[in-house]
Amino acid sequence: MKYFIIFFVLISTVACKKEVSIGVDQVTIVNDSTKITSEDISKITYLDFGVDGKAKNTLDSWQAYATVSAAIGKLKTANFEFFKTDDEEFNTILKDLEGTMPLTINSEPVQARVLVLRTKLLKLREAIYLETIEKEDRLKAIKELFQAFSYVTLQVNKKFEKEAQNIIKPDSV
Repeated sequence: MKYFIIFFVLISTVACKKEVSIGVDQVTIVNDSTKITSEDISKITYLDFGVDGKAKNTLDSWQAYATVSAAIGKLKTANFEFFKTDDEEFNTILKDLEGTMPLTINSEPVQARVLVLRTKLLKLREAIYLETIEKEDRLKAIKELFQAFSYVTLQVNKKFEKEAQNIIKPDSV
């Protein structure tokens, strides 16, 4: 047993002393498998709702929505600049998104969709900053953000569509 332990320590010591030297002339190319490109983002499929003509003026006047819309437009080209801004600026935009909602669309369904959008913005920002997040998880967070933004637009469109309907209720007898 004593010889076995000495033999094991000797083998471990010899194995640890092996050094790998890389010459100056050698160039190593590292394939960054976590980098997200515009090609990766263009492969994301989701249901994208456009802004209805009735809702366009209201959404154009909502500055926080316009800021997030511009950021999502840049995100489609793999530009993560909006998500890498300092915390104070990013949090201000999130607060403005909920706090400056125009009165014409301020309803519970729209507020719920805006809350989901806010959550997905925070989730993607965290996925971008954490280095341990896999590429697939980042792409999933991007897809969820695209969907959440599209659903906010859909909910606003529905609000205007519902208000435009003239529903006649029967008189109750």
